[in-house]
Amino acid sequence: MNQFEILLQAVEGNVPVQTVTLIAGPVEQSAELGQMLIIFTPERIEGSIIDGNFTEKVVLELSKQEWNQPCILTISYQQAEYQVFWNRIINEKNRTFILGGGHISQPLVQILSILEYEITVVDDRFEFANAKRFPGAQQVVCDSYIKVLQEFEPDAKTAVIIVTRGHQYDLDCLRSVIGTKAGYIGMIGSRRKVEATLQVLRQEGISQHLLDRVRAPIGLDLGGQKPEEVAVSIAAEVVAVFKGGSCLPLRDLRKGVNHG
Repeated sequence: MNQFEILLQAVEGNVPVQTVTLIAGPVEQSAELGQMLIIFTPERIEGSIIDGNFTEKVVLELSKQEWNQPCILTISYQQAEYQVFWNRIINEKNRTFILGGGHISQPLVQILSILEYEITVVDDRFEFANAKRFPGAQQVVCDSYIKVLQEFEPDAKTAVIIVTRGHQYDLDCLRSVIGTKAGYIGMIGSRRKVEATLQVLRQEGISQHLLDRVRAPIGLDLGGQKPEEVAVSIAAEVVAVFKGGSCLPLRDLRKGVNHG
Protein backbone atom coordinates (compact mmCIF):
# COMPACT_ATOMS: atom_id res chain seq x y z
CA MET A 1 0.00 0.00 0.00
CA ASN A 2 1.50 3.35 -1.04
CA GLN A 3 1.34 6.54 1.03
CA PHE A 4 -1.66 7.99 -0.75
CA GLU A 5 -3.61 4.78 -0.21
CA ILE A 6 -2.63 4.88 3.47
CA LEU A 7 -3.77 8.50 3.69
CA LEU A 8 -7.04 7.76 1.91
CA GLN A 9 -7.70 4.88 4.27
CA ALA A 10 -7.13 7.18 7.24
CA VAL A 11 -9.50 9.81 5.85
CA GLU A 12 -12.21 7.28 5.11
CA GLY A 13 -11.79 5.80 8.58
CA ASN A 14 -11.91 9.24 10.24
CA VAL A 15 -8.50 8.62 11.78
CA PRO A 16 -6.62 11.80 12.83
CA VAL A 17 -3.27 12.11 11.05
CA GLN A 18 -0.58 14.70 10.42
CA THR A 19 1.38 15.01 7.19
CA VAL A 20 4.84 16.49 6.71
CA THR A 21 6.04 17.14 3.16
CA LEU A 22 9.50 18.28 2.05
CA ILE A 23 8.98 21.40 -0.08
CA ALA A 24 12.42 23.05 -0.26
CA GLY A 25 16.08 22.17 0.17
CA PRO A 26 19.51 22.31 -1.49
CA VAL A 27 19.62 21.82 -5.26
CA GLU A 28 21.42 18.51 -4.85
CA GLN A 29 18.46 17.21 -2.84
CA SER A 30 15.82 18.22 -5.40
CA ALA A 31 14.98 14.59 -6.13
CA GLU A 32 13.71 14.24 -2.55
CA LEU A 33 11.21 17.12 -2.81
CA GLY A 34 7.71 15.86 -2.23
CA GLN A 35 8.75 13.12 0.16
CA MET A 36 6.14 12.81 2.89
CA LEU A 37 5.63 11.53 6.40
CA ILE A 38 2.23 10.38 7.60
CA ILE A 39 2.14 10.59 11.39
CA PHE A 40 -0.59 8.68 13.20
CA THR A 41 1.10 8.66 16.61
CA PRO A 42 4.72 9.15 17.73
CA GLU A 43 5.03 5.37 17.56
CA ARG A 44 3.43 4.94 14.13
CA ILE A 45 4.95 6.95 11.28
CA GLU A 46 4.62 5.99 7.63
CA GLY A 47 7.32 7.10 5.17
CA SER A 48 10.67 8.85 5.43
CA ILE A 49 12.21 12.17 4.38
CA ILE A 50 15.87 12.32 3.25
CA ASP A 51 16.98 9.61 5.68
CA GLY A 52 16.21 8.19 9.10
CA ASN A 53 18.14 10.86 11.00
CA PHE A 54 16.38 13.71 9.21
CA THR A 55 13.02 12.06 9.80
CA GLU A 56 13.76 11.75 13.52
CA LYS A 57 14.81 15.40 13.65
CA VAL A 58 11.56 16.51 12.01
CA VAL A 59 9.43 14.42 14.37
CA LEU A 60 11.34 15.81 17.36
CA GLU A 61 10.77 19.40 16.21
CA LEU A 62 7.07 18.73 15.69
CA SER A 63 6.75 17.38 19.23
CA LYS A 64 7.74 20.83 20.54
CA GLN A 65 5.02 22.66 18.60
CA GLU A 66 1.35 23.31 19.35
CA TRP A 67 0.07 24.46 15.98
CA ASN A 68 -3.57 24.55 14.98
CA GLN A 69 -3.08 25.77 11.42
CA PRO A 70 -0.98 24.42 8.52
CA CYS A 71 2.51 25.91 8.55
CA ILE A 72 6.02 25.70 7.14
CA LEU A 73 8.91 24.62 9.36
CA THR A 74 12.59 25.26 8.57
CA ILE A 75 14.97 22.45 9.54
CA SER A 76 18.78 22.73 9.65
CA TYR A 77 20.47 19.45 8.74
CA GLN A 78 24.03 18.65 7.71
CA GLN A 79 24.90 22.33 7.10
CA ALA A 80 21.89 22.86 4.86
CA GLU A 81 18.42 24.37 5.26
CA TYR A 82 15.24 22.46 4.44
CA GLN A 83 11.60 23.44 4.59
CA VAL A 84 8.74 21.07 5.34
CA PHE A 85 5.01 21.73 5.18
CA TRP A 86 2.99 20.48 8.15
CA ASN A 87 -0.72 19.89 8.08
CA ARG A 88 -3.29 18.11 10.20
CA ILE A 89 -5.38 16.29 7.64
CA ILE A 90 -8.18 15.35 10.00
CA ASN A 91 -8.81 17.67 12.89
CA GLU A 92 -10.02 16.03 16.04
CA LYS A 93 -12.91 17.82 17.69
CA ASN A 94 -11.89 20.77 19.77
CA ARG A 95 -12.50 20.16 23.45
CA THR A 96 -13.97 22.80 25.73
CA PHE A 97 -13.62 22.65 29.50
CA ILE A 98 -16.07 25.07 31.10
CA LEU A 99 -15.30 25.70 34.76
CA GLY A 100 -18.48 27.02 36.32
CA GLY A 101 -22.07 26.10 35.55
CA GLY A 102 -23.73 29.48 36.01
CA HIS A 103 -25.97 31.65 33.84
CA ILE A 104 -23.37 32.28 31.13
CA SER A 105 -22.43 28.62 30.78
CA GLN A 106 -25.90 27.51 29.68
CA PRO A 107 -26.07 29.54 26.45
CA LEU A 108 -22.33 29.01 25.94
CA VAL A 109 -22.79 25.23 25.91
CA GLN A 110 -25.66 25.59 23.44
CA ILE A 111 -23.52 27.64 21.06
CA LEU A 112 -20.44 25.44 21.32
CA SER A 113 -22.49 22.28 20.83
CA ILE A 114 -23.82 23.70 17.55
CA LEU A 115 -20.18 24.25 16.58
CA GLU A 116 -19.55 20.56 17.40
CA TYR A 117 -17.15 21.13 20.26
CA GLU A 118 -16.70 18.34 22.76
CA ILE A 119 -17.85 19.96 25.99
CA THR A 120 -17.20 19.25 29.66
CA VAL A 121 -18.83 21.39 32.35
CA VAL A 122 -17.53 21.38 35.93
CA ASP A 123 -19.15 22.86 39.03
CA ASP A 124 -19.11 21.82 42.68
CA ARG A 125 -22.86 22.40 43.13
CA PHE A 126 -25.24 19.72 41.86
CA GLU A 127 -27.94 22.23 40.92
CA PHE A 128 -25.42 23.78 38.52
CA ALA A 129 -23.76 20.55 37.38
CA ASN A 130 -26.26 18.08 35.99
CA ALA A 131 -27.08 16.70 32.56
CA LYS A 132 -30.57 18.22 32.55
CA ARG A 133 -29.09 21.71 32.83
CA PHE A 134 -26.53 21.06 30.07
CA PRO A 135 -28.01 18.66 27.48
CA GLY A 136 -25.45 19.80 24.91
CA ALA A 137 -22.44 18.78 27.01
CA GLN A 138 -20.78 15.40 26.60
CA GLN A 139 -19.79 15.38 30.26
CA VAL A 140 -21.01 17.23 33.35
CA VAL A 141 -18.92 16.83 36.49
CA CYS A 142 -20.05 17.74 40.00
CA ASP A 143 -16.91 17.92 42.11
CA SER A 144 -14.35 20.40 43.40
CA TYR A 145 -12.50 22.29 40.69
CA ILE A 146 -9.08 21.51 42.11
CA LYS A 147 -9.80 17.79 42.33
CA VAL A 148 -11.05 17.62 38.75
CA LEU A 149 -8.16 19.68 37.39
CA GLN A 150 -5.59 17.44 39.05
CA GLU A 151 -6.47 14.81 36.43
CA PHE A 152 -6.95 17.29 33.59
CA GLU A 153 -4.57 16.97 30.64
CA PRO A 154 -5.50 19.58 28.01
CA ASP A 155 -3.77 19.76 24.65
CA ALA A 156 -3.46 22.41 21.97
CA LYS A 157 -7.03 21.72 20.82
CA THR A 158 -8.53 22.31 24.26
CA ALA A 159 -10.20 25.54 25.35
CA VAL A 160 -10.41 26.23 29.08
CA ILE A 161 -13.14 28.71 29.98
CA ILE A 162 -13.14 29.93 33.58
CA VAL A 163 -16.52 31.34 34.59
CA THR A 164 -16.91 30.29 38.23
CA ARG A 165 -18.99 32.06 40.86
CA GLY A 166 -16.15 33.73 42.74
CA HIS A 167 -12.72 35.30 42.60
CA GLN A 168 -11.03 32.59 44.68
CA TYR A 169 -12.41 29.80 42.52
CA ASP A 170 -11.25 31.61 39.39
CA LEU A 171 -7.78 31.98 40.89
CA ASP A 172 -7.62 28.31 41.88
CA CYS A 173 -8.68 27.21 38.40
CA LEU A 174 -6.31 29.54 36.60
CA ARG A 175 -3.41 28.48 38.81
CA SER A 176 -4.13 24.85 37.87
CA VAL A 177 -4.33 25.33 34.09
CA ILE A 178 -2.00 28.21 33.26
CA GLY A 179 1.01 25.95 32.78
CA THR A 180 -0.79 23.38 30.63
CA LYS A 181 -0.75 22.99 26.85
CA ALA A 182 -4.32 24.25 26.46
CA GLY A 183 -4.74 26.14 23.19
CA TYR A 184 -7.06 28.69 24.78
CA ILE A 185 -7.37 29.87 28.38
CA GLY A 186 -9.95 32.52 29.16
CA MET A 187 -11.26 33.93 32.45
CA ILE A 188 -14.27 36.09 33.13
CA GLY A 189 -14.13 39.18 35.33
CA SER A 190 -13.77 42.94 35.42
CA ARG A 191 -10.40 44.41 34.53
CA ARG A 192 -9.79 45.17 38.20
CA LYS A 193 -10.57 41.61 39.26
CA VAL A 194 -8.52 40.15 36.43
CA GLU A 195 -5.49 42.26 37.28
CA ALA A 196 -5.78 41.32 40.96
CA THR A 197 -5.84 37.63 40.03
CA LEU A 198 -2.87 37.93 37.69
CA GLN A 199 -0.95 39.88 40.31
CA VAL A 200 -1.34 37.04 42.81
CA LEU A 201 0.08 34.59 40.28
CA ARG A 202 2.85 37.03 39.43
CA GLN A 203 3.84 37.16 43.09
CA GLU A 204 3.81 33.36 43.18
CA GLY A 205 6.46 33.33 40.47
CA ILE A 206 4.34 32.64 37.39
CA SER A 207 6.18 34.03 34.37
CA GLN A 208 4.79 36.90 32.33
CA HIS A 209 4.95 34.64 29.28
CA LEU A 210 2.37 32.33 30.85
CA LEU A 211 0.26 35.20 32.14
CA ASP A 212 0.11 36.67 28.64
CA ARG A 213 -1.57 33.48 27.43
CA VAL A 214 -4.66 34.22 29.52
CA ARG A 215 -7.49 35.92 27.67
CA ALA A 216 -9.03 38.01 30.38
CA PRO A 217 -11.43 39.63 30.55
CA ILE A 218 -12.69 36.79 28.38
CA GLY A 219 -14.44 37.30 25.04
CA LEU A 220 -14.68 39.92 22.31
CA ASP A 221 -16.10 43.42 22.71
CA LEU A 222 -19.60 43.03 21.25
CA GLY A 223 -21.19 45.55 23.58
CA GLY A 224 -23.75 43.14 25.03
CA GLN A 225 -24.29 42.37 28.70
CA LYS A 226 -26.92 39.62 28.64
CA PRO A 227 -25.66 36.09 29.40
CA GLU A 228 -26.46 35.03 25.85
CA GLU A 229 -24.54 37.98 24.43
CA VAL A 230 -21.54 37.31 26.64
CA ALA A 231 -21.67 33.66 25.59
CA VAL A 232 -21.57 34.68 21.92
CA SER A 233 -18.54 36.89 22.57
CA ILE A 234 -16.71 34.03 24.33
CA ALA A 235 -17.54 31.48 21.65
CA ALA A 236 -16.46 33.90 18.92
CA GLU A 237 -13.08 34.41 20.59
CA VAL A 238 -12.57 30.67 21.01
CA VAL A 239 -13.33 30.05 17.33
CA ALA A 240 -11.02 32.89 16.27
CA VAL A 241 -8.13 31.49 18.31
CA PHE A 242 -8.48 27.96 16.97
CA LYS A 243 -9.10 29.06 13.38
CA GLY A 244 -6.49 31.80 13.30
CA GLY A 245 -9.02 34.61 12.86
CA SER A 246 -8.19 38.28 13.34
CA CYS A 247 -11.48 39.22 15.06
CA LEU A 248 -11.69 42.19 12.68
CA PRO A 249 -14.78 42.98 10.57
CA LEU A 250 -14.42 41.39 7.13
CA ARG A 251 -15.02 44.77 5.48
CA ASP A 252 -11.81 46.04 7.14
CA LEU A 253 -9.73 43.22 5.69
CA ARG A 254 -8.22 43.47 2.24
CA LYS A 255 -8.92 39.83 1.60
CA GLY A 256 -12.04 38.88 3.47
CA VAL A 257 -13.68 35.49 3.62
CA ASN A 258 -16.57 35.09 1.22
CA HIS A 259 -19.45 33.47 3.10
CA GLY A 260 -21.93 33.47 0.26
